[in-house]
Amino acid sequence: MSGELHFYEDLNRDKSRDFYNKVQKIKKFVNSSFKDIFATIKKHISMKNIYAFLSLLVTSFVLAQTTIYSENFGNPSSTTLLTAYTGYQNSSPITYSGTADVRTSTPSDYAGASGQGCVFIGAVTTSSGNPAKTLIISGINTTGYQDLTLSFGHQKGTNASSNELKVEVSSNGTDWTPLSYTRPTGSGTSVWLVVTPTGTIPATSNLSVRFTNPLDSNVGFRVDDIKLTGNQTLAVSNVKKQHFNIYPTVVSNGIICVTSANNQTKKINIYDSSAKLVISRGTDKEINVSQLPKGTYIINVEENGIVESKKFIVK
Repeated sequence: MSGELHFYEDLNRDKSRDFYNKVQKIKKFVNSSFKDIFATIKKHISMKNIYAFLSLLVTSFVLAQTTIYSENFGNPSSTTLLTAYTGYQNSSPITYSGTADVRTSTPSDYAGASGQGCVFIGAVTTSSGNPAKTLIISGINTTGYQDLTLSFGHQKGTNASSNELKVEVSSNGTDWTPLSYTRPTGSGTSVWLVVTPTGTIPATSNLSVRFTNPLDSNVGFRVDDIKLTGNQTLAVSNVKKQHFNIYPTVVSNGIICVTSANNQTKKINIYDSSAKLVISRGTDKEINVSQLPKGTYIINVEENGIVESKKFIVK
């Protein structure tokens, strides 16, 4: 029994030694690999390109998929015109207009649907002389976002392949750009489903989205759970030449000074660590951040098309 015990002790000791040796080999390989990588960079990349490369390395990025806007149209007690309804999730600066109405009949029922209220965009004939039914949402701020995506619940009152609901976006409320989408037709397709149209949605301080039921479509549409999402990217670089003088980086008196050679009015956006916009206003020399809780923030400054960002801490 004693000989067997010594055998297993020797075996475990050999295994431990073998494991240690393997770890040391891996460490040696990793260290030599990094040396080879940097030697290759130094040999094949010019100092100018190395500088550019390093400037990327020291740039901090905050990238967040963010819900910019959402609306489920509440729970109306009766069918109500858009302009008279008061049960929206959103208030000013978001506005709702158009000739459609909010109602509870045929509520949304897809996975995650809010149910209850939805917007009914009914059919209108040309011969009636009335305008097409519309839902227009305005005042959505998409500034500072990219990869903007719109989605919404969609229900069509017929199985047939009819004129689809038109979806358009605008940055000024005058010039409209269509988004495109498809949905199933044929037997059993007069149901609720989630639609994600494709097309370019602009980054603007006053985005409008318009839903229109074309004249003579001979079909009614319902929409619900409208949502707009986007990626917000903020870059903070400590390498590139600074156009603005932004100080202090550690704020204890509630004031950040922002100056430049032009000394004109600058647009200021301040974001918290989750990329949420917390302050947006204009200034020519300083901005009051005393209302912000302690933490780390990023300030974006824009003047005459020049944009710079800087990280600061509120103590």
